[in-house]
Amino acid sequence: MFKKIAISGLLLAFFSFPLLAQQAATPDAPAQTNSRRMGKDRSMQPHKMGNPATRAKKITDRMTQQLGLDQATSQKVYDVTLSRAQKVDAIQANSDDNRAKQQALKANADDYKAKLKGILTPDQFAKMASMKGRMRNGHRGPDDQSDNKDQK
Repeated sequence: MFKKIAISGLLLAFFSFPLLAQQAATPDAPAQTNSRRMGKDRSMQPHKMGNPATRAKKITDRMTQQLGLDQATSQKVYDVTLSRAQKVDAIQANSDDNRAKQQALKANADDYKAKLKGILTPDQFAKMASMKGRMRNGHRGPDDQSDNKDQK
């Protein structure tokens, strides 16, 4: 009788361990949560942007590197970009009307573009416009050779 109980217990333990192991999260699979995350196809929650100074620094650093800006020009670009980022945050926070928000953001973008045109040389401004066009089309970086494919 004791042998039957012992064997039954061992078999039960042997077959139940795989069931318990399946409940644990594996390290290569992300844990399932109920919270929604912002992403390409997850537009239900607003995107949490970084603070204006961080965003302006990141944009200025990228422009300095790719356009070869000197220190004085880089500082001017940073100041204009910081001002733009602060205005964007204010527009996003204060306006509930999407149409008014869109118009205000467009006006801010046009003002930013006009100020950059006054700071950058015509060649630098043209290169910046070209970079923005490539970024919108999904091509990033100055070494992108996608333009050469169209010329062949």
